[in-house]
Amino acid sequence: MANWRRPVLKLYDERIAKSPIPRCCTLISDFYALPGETRRSLRTQRLTQLLWHAARRVPHYRKLLVDREIVRGDVVDLDRFGDVPPLSRSVLQNSYETLKSDDLSSRHWYRNSSGGSTGEPVAVIQDQDYNAMGMAMTETHFAWVGRNSGESMIKLWGSDRDVLLGTLGWRNKLGGFIRNHRWANSFKMGETAMLRYLDWIRRHRPVLIEAYADSAFELARFANARGIEISGVRHVITGAGTLHPFMRDEISRAFGCPTLNRYGCREVGDIAGERAPNGGLEVFDYCNLVEVVKADGRPCQEGEEGDVLVTNLTNFAMPLIRYRLGDRAVVSKSSDGPLTFVERLQTVSGRWTDAFIMRDGSTVPGYFFVHFLAVVHEAGWLRKTQIVQRDYDDVVVKMVVKTAPAQSALDEIVASLRILLGHSCSISFETLHDIPAQKSGKYSYVVSLVNRPEVAPIVEVALNRGVNGKSLGSSDHAQPLDAR
Repeated sequence: MANWRRPVLKLYDERIAKSPIPRCCTLISDFYALPGETRRSLRTQRLTQLLWHAARRVPHYRKLLVDREIVRGDVVDLDRFGDVPPLSRSVLQNSYETLKSDDLSSRHWYRNSSGGSTGEPVAVIQDQDYNAMGMAMTETHFAWVGRNSGESMIKLWGSDRDVLLGTLGWRNKLGGFIRNHRWANSFKMGETAMLRYLDWIRRHRPVLIEAYADSAFELARFANARGIEISGVRHVITGAGTLHPFMRDEISRAFGCPTLNRYGCREVGDIAGERAPNGGLEVFDYCNLVEVVKADGRPCQEGEEGDVLVTNLTNFAMPLIRYRLGDRAVVSKSSDGPLTFVERLQTVSGRWTDAFIMRDGSTVPGYFFVHFLAVVHEAGWLRKTQIVQRDYDDVVVKMVVKTAPAQSALDEIVASLRILLGHSCSISFETLHDIPAQKSGKYSYVVSLVNRPEVAPIVEVALNRGVNGKSLGSSDHAQPLDAR
């Protein structure tokens, strides 16, 4: 079918709306068409401009960058960039006013906020230049995986604000029709809603599905369990959560297409994304520079896991320099030279707050629990689960079940958990009608209520200890839609 929307959108955006997004898309496209060395040189120039601006216009950085001799007059010494202390969420909260650029009156700025999935909600100031560049980067990623402007897509998202802004009002509905976007509310993932979403996908055959990782997984499990066949989808792109291998397998099986991972956050936008399944996440370094560092601050090498630091290059209203997101990632490829920025991530492991803390200070990554409950102990009776660590030796497993489980099944789960958490750990079960998502729309499989330090390295305990003969460290396999 001819894509009549593409030329209409081009004419509307460029001539009528005079949107900056097409120009930004061209800038990004031209950037990624350049040789690697040229791109590295250009991003160095952009980082220099950001630091120069921060030293002159942002009170928080004005003294810091000069005292550490990173900016001296008109000279920016990038060899000292690693001396900039990482910006934590708590510093962002406490230094909010001094992190604003003093030229905000000349900028078209707005306030944005993160839902606080780490337990620390934060607010940031962003401007329209940042917003346009971020939307252009998203469109560029869509183009990389084969979706052209105007082709049908559905967004299965959970943010209450995004859903409301994306679906209410005749202007948004008209815009959704012309751009061929549909929104589906992942807050409403009951049987009736999921049947409606799948029915729309079967009838309209969107070329792309963009979804929260956990929402795509739940919808895929629902479709596979009922034998609902889907065709015509080219790719599923997941974000807003960790895409585990078993989740990728389930989603790809349901929709008959590759599932790609994308990584980002509300404070800095999209950070990295896959062009091909399991090919690693290419860092969107026109917009964001990424470091992955060890507990002592040294850069991680290829194959090593560490804490993610992001420097956003497009938001001059409130520069976020070496911002510590609270995420863990494994390095695939880094640039050479004094500025060691990661160009490709092997995987994003998840938030370090999604780990259980042991009394000795070591931690057990949350994906172990997700794996053995969703794969190792999947026997058809468990619909939904969440594991909560209330204290070092006190864990409750919240469950939504299809049928009452046998006591032997619960005993096996207890035995598995105690291998990970110690034989003295108290483990109880709580059966619920539903386990709600967070306010952000994201769903947490693992919740730890134990106090933890600002930064805690994840020590992978029990990686190779078998549970029922299986390793815990790997899987078995390498227009709005009304949800009422």
